[in-house]
Amino acid sequence: MFKKKLGTKFLIKIIKKWAKFKTAAWMTKFSPSSKILGPPKGYYTDIDEYLNQHPKAGTKRLLFDEKATDQQENFVRHLVSITKGRINLNPWSFITKEDKLLFKESSCYGPAPEDHWVFRSIKLPKVHELAGKTLFLSSRSNYWHLLADELCDLSLLTKSGIKLNQFDHIVFEKSHFNAGKELQEIFGLNQVNQVSLQRHLHVECEELFFFTGTFCLSKDALSLVQYKIKSSLKQSTSKSGKTSKRIIISRGSSTTRRWLNENECMQLLDILGFKLIDPSNLSLAQQVEAFSNAEIILGPHGAGLTNIMFCNPGTKVIEIRSQKQGGEYSSATCYEELSRIMGVKHHTFQCMSIERKELKGRSIEDADLVPDPMKLRNFICEKVLI
Repeated sequence: MFKKKLGTKFLIKIIKKWAKFKTAAWMTKFSPSSKILGPPKGYYTDIDEYLNQHPKAGTKRLLFDEKATDQQENFVRHLVSITKGRINLNPWSFITKEDKLLFKESSCYGPAPEDHWVFRSIKLPKVHELAGKTLFLSSRSNYWHLLADELCDLSLLTKSGIKLNQFDHIVFEKSHFNAGKELQEIFGLNQVNQVSLQRHLHVECEELFFFTGTFCLSKDALSLVQYKIKSSLKQSTSKSGKTSKRIIISRGSSTTRRWLNENECMQLLDILGFKLIDPSNLSLAQQVEAFSNAEIILGPHGAGLTNIMFCNPGTKVIEIRSQKQGGEYSSATCYEELSRIMGVKHHTFQCMSIERKELKGRSIEDADLVPDPMKLRNFICEKVLI
């Protein structure tokens, strides 16, 4: 009886999705624009296809081309501009003035353009219009993306001779944490006309600028960011000298990828000389100092590990990660990649996790972590403390 009921619910769910898709497809034929009703009227594979068909609709400028090495993949970054371009937050979409999706630049819903979630949309949010030049930087307020993506892009932009005051608006989210606020101030984001996509949801720009390129980290871009941060902190702060050589990163008040048995694990790891820190409660200078002085760092997959970029070469990092995390659109290996670029010795401890079904598409990626305390301790002793 239970299996039959479960099967019926699944069938109803499939029928609802099919009906929504068919309704959206029908609206495409009759609605004059997705700004009014229904989804966009098709797609371009990427910005190159769009500009080839509409050469006067925008520009594409090379900012940086970093050749592949043993430490990293080939890294290429461009600054693109299009007239009357739109950005929609959910489903994530770049849309041209011809009312078509830029698929590659909007690709996070699978490899097939026809399956992009925007084509299931009955009605997108009301459009907020922005006059002049608008630079899209980010729609997330996340420490990892701030350091590894946004500030790297800004550094490459500055290196290319383009200044932030050349734009009338910059789309990004203000950080909720002290360290994030300090970073945005160091890079001048506190002096621009900020627009929040999380607030407006759907914006149309008279002239839209955004970054495109390979989805990997750049050693040179990270070095530019690291240098600017350390130079700024050197002028304003002094070291406290109170940091530990062995630190554990707490997930603290994080609502996703929580470390459920953190206290139980700490009881065993405290004996090994580890000290617990919560980066979200530390200033930028305190985080830089803690990770610069540490010899061994242990922490769950999460934003706190972004501070690997301040570690000295040869530092040892143990990342606790769900054994289920992975896949084409997963960020599972991002901290391994960062460690490789920074010359840090990275170890991964895979553990059991509890899926967060209420997070829907992120239920496995952001699952709560439950590492076995004894296995974790033995892993550290056998793999790291040797």
